[in-house]
Amino acid sequence: MSLHRFCVPDCHAGAIVPLPLDIAHHVRHVLRLRAGARVQLFDGRGHAYDATLESVTRTSVVTRVGAAVAPTPESPLHITLAFAPLAADLTSLVVQKSVELGVSGLRPMLTARTEPAGRAMFSPERIERLQRIAAAATAQCGRAYVPDVHPLSFDELLAPAGEGPRLLCCERSVAKPFPRLPTPPSRVLLAIGPAGGWEDAEIERAAAAGFALVALGPRILRAETAALAAISAVQLMWGDLAASPWEEV
Repeated sequence: MSLHRFCVPDCHAGAIVPLPLDIAHHVRHVLRLRAGARVQLFDGRGHAYDATLESVTRTSVVTRVGAAVAPTPESPLHITLAFAPLAADLTSLVVQKSVELGVSGLRPMLTARTEPAGRAMFSPERIERLQRIAAAATAQCGRAYVPDVHPLSFDELLAPAGEGPRLLCCERSVAKPFPRLPTPPSRVLLAIGPAGGWEDAEIERAAAAGFALVALGPRILRAETAALAAISAVQLMWGDLAASPWEEV
């Protein structure tokens, strides 16, 4: 049986660390773990440790942190996903599954056709909740690096960026298949539009800013499906879903 994993930012080998209140509540009332149970802690920045529950009381859960362990390796491809939020449950789904697929950064993005339910996701409370969902997904899938959730505007999306392809997924006839590159990039930015699709002006501005317009096949995908399909595509071409990340198999 795999160990229960929890994100505790200030953990390190040899420390005595109380669990955050929400995690402690989950340990006591959902998992019903007792003192002496083995768990694993990770700091969200790439480090993981074996740990033991030192004490479990009605007011706190305290752990004794042991030796460092090797977490699931991160993808060689740093993926940033910029996406227009949907309704709360679908946005949570995109965040959770993106983390499982290896995304490094999540950027909820306001677009012209972002629906009212999606616009509500930009409140500080909702962004904090999405960050907690990202941490929980990190714990579940064995990673030790929690992707950051940071909202941005469409103008910020178009701002000059560092190295790596920038891909805007759309359904227009001008969209092309994902590019075949001679060497694998270390970074990629994926932009996924809202449920109603991009406006023509947004597509034109993105293309002028250097984005490649890419298609996700002949079928019309829901926005949440498009996000996960795009991540899977770049992981298969350049990341850790391929036997050799930069060679065709």
